[in-house]
Amino acid sequence: MPSQSKSPYATSFKSAIKRGTPASQAVKAIAKRSNTQPRVVFASLHKAGLCQRQKFNGQWIYWPCEDIKTSATNAKASQLESWQNLIDWCILSGQCKPQQLENNTGSQQDFMSYCRKYFNRQLSPSTTKSKKRSTSKTANRTTAKARKSSTSRKSSSTSYKFPRTSSTSRRYRKAA
Repeated sequence: MPSQSKSPYATSFKSAIKRGTPASQAVKAIAKRSNTQPRVVFASLHKAGLCQRQKFNGQWIYWPCEDIKTSATNAKASQLESWQNLIDWCILSGQCKPQQLENNTGSQQDFMSYCRKYFNRQLSPSTTKSKKRSTSKTANRTTAKARKSSTSRKSSSTSYKFPRTSSTSRRYRKAA
């Protein structure tokens, strides 16, 4: 449902999307031209009803409301950027060492099979470990209310968290 709000970026965004430009690239170009941040452009487009969003690890992820048909070149570029970002995350977060990646090079299929476990770790919703349980009745009622309210939320407002990597980073630093 389109909003009554208008965005000063709407015309540029719509034409870029119709040309098959990925939304993130279109917004980066618009933000650069208007000397503002991409998040400001995305927020304006969302308010105008041109984009949808989902909170993902504390960060809003946006996508256009309209279908995008693009060229094979643009699709391939987005796919490669996605894989590059995954590999950067694996190394920077301490999930794996560059040597581990190097040991699993060869065919594209072998490399993708090796990286799949990191991709699954990256995209799976994290579970939080419960702290020590209190035996008081008020604490149990509060916990039950919290559980009930968290299960009654809409699925569109689910927030996914990336796995914490501080302990794994320390382990790899010590080993290095």
